[in-house]
Amino acid sequence: MSSGNTNNKSAKKNIRFPHELIEEVDASVEREKNKNPSANFSSWVLDACERKLKIELSKNNQ
Repeated sequence: MSSGNTNNKSAKKNIRFPHELIEEVDASVEREKNKNPSANFSSWVLDACERKLKIELSKNNQ
């Protein structure tokens, strides 16, 4: 039984963002597209999550 929400590499999670935050992220993505034409909202959010986790892990290892 396939739900369409998972594959072997990723899973979908639906979250809500405040409108203002979406506007700020979208603006950041547009600025990033000057350097990286494939930049998009999803990649921006994934990068932000990875950075947050890295900071958390480094604090826990001290």
